[in-house]
Formats: sequence, structure tokens, C-alpha cells
Amino acid sequence: MFGTLRVLIPDLDPRDLDATADPPDDDLDEAMVDGADWSGRTLAGAGIRRSHLLGVTLTDATWRNVRLYGCRFDRVDFSGSRLDGLTIERCEFVGCRMTGVQLADSTLKNVVFDDCRLDYAGLADVRASGPVAWAGCTLANAVLTDCRLPAAVFADCRLAGLELNDCQLGGADLRGNDLSGISGLLSLREATVAASQLGDLAALAVRELDITVVEGPPVVSRG
Repeated sequence: MFGTLRVLIPDLDPRDLDATADPPDDDLDEAMVDGADWSGRTLAGAGIRRSHLLGVTLTDATWRNVRLYGCRFDRVDFSGSRLDGLTIERCEFVGCRMTGVQLADSTLKNVVFDDCRLDYAGLADVRASGPVAWAGCTLANAVLTDCRLPAAVFADCRLAGLELNDCQLGGADLRGNDLSGISGLLSLREATVAASQLGDLAALAVRELDITVVEGPPVVSRG
């Protein structure tokens, strides 16, 4: 549970998984991949199902139209990877390094990002068709564009420099985060925040609406 959001996570039994280190050219099912180096590899039109990737290096990899279901990604390095057209369902990303990752035109459902680094990441046209949670993640200087995340929770995340462009976060739960350093006030329409965050939103509104704030009442000169 993340606040009031219930997210289904993968149900994996290590006894059902077959150890492998070979980079997949096609579907990968019920695999245990520990410490493999798949950096710079391309995977297209394939599926990875009910698998556990632990300490795998995927830096600068390219995945297109890949389907991920029931997987756990544990301390996987996705830095600089380009992920296009992914369908991610019932997956968990734990302690993953995703600095500069580019995730585009993808759908998420029952997905958890726990203690992941997504600084300088770019998410474009990412849709949440079910619950999605970012918990204890770094999204500093990340850019979200045309993302629709109505069933999302951001909990205890570092958001300094986060840029929201034409996103829809109505219904998303943003409590427990410092919102003062983000940009994209209109993308927060109908989101849920705590009363203690109203000062953050006021500072954001002043900055984005170019409001001049002065001390004291106006001086009125009477002739």
C-alpha cells in the first residue's frame, strides 16, 4: 500500500526461475538474470515475463515495443537507455539507476519504482492505466511531457528541478514531497496535496505567473 493506493507487485518464486546471462533476442520467460552486462543491446517486439533481473547493466540499451509483465528489476542500471512503446504491468523496480533514461509512448499498470534514480530522465506520453507508485525516488531535473498519471503516488521523492509539460496529474497523490522546486503548475490541476504543501504551491504560482510580491499595503496619495 502507498497511501490509499494498492499496487499489485510481482509474485515470483525463485524455484521457478531458470538462471541465464544471455541477452534475449526474443521472449524471456521465468528467468533469473544475475549480474549480466547487456549494455547497448537492442530488444524489439519481445516480452519479458515473470523474471528477476538483479544487478544487470542495461546502460544505453534500446528497447522498442517490449512487454514487461510480473518482473522484478533489482539494482538494474538503465542509465541512458531509450525505452519506446513499452507495456509494463505488475512490475517492481527497486534501487535501479535510471539517470537520463528516455521512456516514451508507454503504458504502466501496477508498477512500483522504489528508491530509484530518475534524475535527468525524460518521460513523454507515458500513461498510467492502473496504479503506479514512485517511493523514495530521485526525479531531480527530470522532464515529464504529455504524461497522464491519474492513479499515481509520489511519496518522499526528491523533485528539485522537475519539469511538467502539459501533463495530467488529476487524482495523483503528491503528499510528502517538497514541491517548491518543480515547474508546471497547471499540470497539478486536481492533484492531492497536504495543507503543509500550500506554501510550496504559492511559491510555484508566484514564480510561474510572474507575480510581484511587496511588503505592506499600497500607498495611497490623497490630493
